[in-house]
Amino acid sequence: VFRTIERPVYDTLMADQLDTAVEQKGKGDLATLLAGNDTWTVAG
Repeated sequence: VFRTIERPVYDTLMADQLDTAVEQKGKGDLATLLAGNDTWTVAG
């Protein structure tokens, strides 16, 4: 028995999620992120 089921694929869902994030928060800037003061300290 064969059947056809329409489902979104991972690539489409990921692209939609990225587009939504850019619409809500703007494109962003990697250089600003790397030069920022938001750092972590990992204690072991």
